[in-house]
Amino acid sequence: MLVVSASIGLLLGAASLARMEGSLQSSYLPVPPASATEFKGMLTQDSSLSRKGDTVLRLSLDEALSHRQAIGGRARGAVFVLLTGDYRFALGQMLSIQAPLSLSSGSGGERYVAFVKRADVRSLGFASFVWQTRAGVREWLHESVSMVGYPSSALLEALLIGSREDVPAELYDGFLRTGSLHILALSGLHVTVIYGICIGLLAFLRRRGLRFVVATLVLLGYQVLAGFMPSLLRATVMIVIGGIAAMLDRDAEPLNLLALSCIVILLIDPWQVFSLSFQLSFLALAGILMIGPLVQRPLEGYVPRFLLLPLAMSVGAQAATLPLIIGQFGVYYPSGIVAGLLLVPLTTAFLWAGLAWVPLSVIPWPFLHGLVSRLFSILYSLVDACAGIFAKLPGVALGEPAKTFAMTATAALVLFLLVALPRQRLPVRADRPPGTAPKTA
Repeated sequence: MLVVSASIGLLLGAASLARMEGSLQSSYLPVPPASATEFKGMLTQDSSLSRKGDTVLRLSLDEALSHRQAIGGRARGAVFVLLTGDYRFALGQMLSIQAPLSLSSGSGGERYVAFVKRADVRSLGFASFVWQTRAGVREWLHESVSMVGYPSSALLEALLIGSREDVPAELYDGFLRTGSLHILALSGLHVTVIYGICIGLLAFLRRRGLRFVVATLVLLGYQVLAGFMPSLLRATVMIVIGGIAAMLDRDAEPLNLLALSCIVILLIDPWQVFSLSFQLSFLALAGILMIGPLVQRPLEGYVPRFLLLPLAMSVGAQAATLPLIIGQFGVYYPSGIVAGLLLVPLTTAFLWAGLAWVPLSVIPWPFLHGLVSRLFSILYSLVDACAGIFAKLPGVALGEPAKTFAMTATAALVLFLLVALPRQRLPVRADRPPGTAPKTA
């Protein structure tokens, strides 16, 4: 089985490398990139913000023109567009951009790159009715969420559909400094909450398989609505595969589900392996599953149980992602381990309140809206205060030589602990006859 699995993995890896190389080689422009004056295409992701506050667009080319040379025609390839300023565009939207193109030197799947201003971008509608409907639903959610008042609405929209453009800079910086930025990213927390609500509402269905199918369809609909973010896609794939395994009476081992979800995502889009969010998402969950229990067992009986599990999960996620964070940012804030113990339950309560508010927002009762607004304001103040306090604690900043050494050392230490620390052993019963194997559940 090991040889067969390794062989299949090598074949899939080779096929993915060939697909990645082929996608770049098959890119085509009817004019030289620098001579292009206008290009058109469809957005393959919702717009996002760069660290400097500019809008990031990812476009699939459909047409390119050079007005100076009076040449134009069909084009093929992906474009990374950096738009100066903060603007919103939706997945599936068709855009016409007046700007030259240049070859990209990045490691992503975009062959070309363009730097533009808002006056250079013109919307041509949506590629299909499905994407237009999705954009309309997201706009309705934006208006419903805005009723709770800013800045609570900004945090709620980030937790519901992953739109973080309006999150206040102070709160965003607080999450970033405490290493808790993953809480704002849609992930297993959001998928688990939504899936659990669906299963609970469908309890009247006697057939377990039917409940799973309906809940899965709702989950896939939410995936389309929120966008195909790596962390969200990973959680969705894990739940779906785990449900199928349960239906087939197979063990749903979490590490196996994590590995399978990684394989599925990379088969769909091999370029995700270069995405920092993809790397952090899988490393964090792997740390929770593998390092968390090693932290939890020695502390059992010494730390209250309601604190022990979140602490072990926080330490596991921080330890697994530490080498990558040091390598990428050169800074680490130890306060994130403790901050997660407070921020995770607070944001979970915020998310639950938001899911309850969305259907209630259609009720035209001013007093209800005022009451809900005050409730969200209190919850937001708690989240903001918690993030702000821990963000003020000092971190560790490393220069370039020290960063490389620290990244290597922490990665080696994590691997050593995984190998050296003892695993959980089954208790030996005194009344068990010698030489007999212990019974397992």
